[in-house]
Amino acid sequence: LLLRANTLSAPVESLRYRLCGYSLAANQDTPDAWLSYQVDSGSVAPGALLRADPVHLRADQQHLRLFDSELLKIDATEAQGLVAAFNQFFADDGLRLEAPIPQRWYLHLPAPADLHTTPLLQVIGRDIDAYLPVGPDARRWQQRLNELQMLFHDHPVNHAREARGQPLINSIWLWGGGRPLAPVAHAWQRIWSLDSTLSGLAHLNAIRCSPPPDDADSWLREVVGDRHLLSLDMFQAPVSYGDLDTWLALLEQAEQQWFAPLWQSLRSGRLKELLLHPGDGFAYHMTRGAQWRFWRRQNKVK
Repeated sequence: LLLRANTLSAPVESLRYRLCGYSLAANQDTPDAWLSYQVDSGSVAPGALLRADPVHLRADQQHLRLFDSELLKIDATEAQGLVAAFNQFFADDGLRLEAPIPQRWYLHLPAPADLHTTPLLQVIGRDIDAYLPVGPDARRWQQRLNELQMLFHDHPVNHAREARGQPLINSIWLWGGGRPLAPVAHAWQRIWSLDSTLSGLAHLNAIRCSPPPDDADSWLREVVGDRHLLSLDMFQAPVSYGDLDTWLALLEQAEQQWFAPLWQSLRSGRLKELLLHPGDGFAYHMTRGAQWRFWRRQNKVK
């Protein structure tokens, strides 16, 4: 697929938004909180909102690395216990934390925070120092996060997790507080994704959204209409945490279950075209005619 594709430039920043027809300024916070809250809670946020996802911060000799909620395996009882403690402690500040699902939390604010934040996916597995919120309100929020970490560290939920040998839920990551978006014209027949932002964009634009099937053959049996956006997110965690062995195993699995069948569907004419966005700064466009490019012998992957 990659060898015979036409290679296009495709900046990684805000890729999900650009695929759905939105152009966001480089210094603009993405509105992930507003989008995913509607999917997770079934309602529109009544005011200013930030994603406040539960995380584990682990210190070593030089760095403070972040591990996300998928690794923590948080249950609903744990989430509600920590949320209740937060809301009691910060009640005088007018802050309210909400956990409509255990792995995604939301912070309701009395007024928008003057912050520029970094999406969680860009920070997972990394030292957080270069990604902390910046802006006029940053110092005040850093003080609050320090207080929060002490509050969570002494909470019974984390005492129980420590006794079981589980990583502590010792902080939250604030991000995604951008302004709400308006629906835009689009050409997607359907979006297939478990990603909360893509699900929110689909909801906003009245596009049917479904979880991806297990393989390409199952997906192709359901594909009806012109354009479909499919998001395969199994590579995100091993990339973030530098787990090369798992990444290679998943790549072999995806080759058998997805990419080889998609290539055959292009060759047979069942698919008219395929555009791959692997998140490397490039996109790879293929049509049925690409199968005849036998002269291409050097891998083009950047």
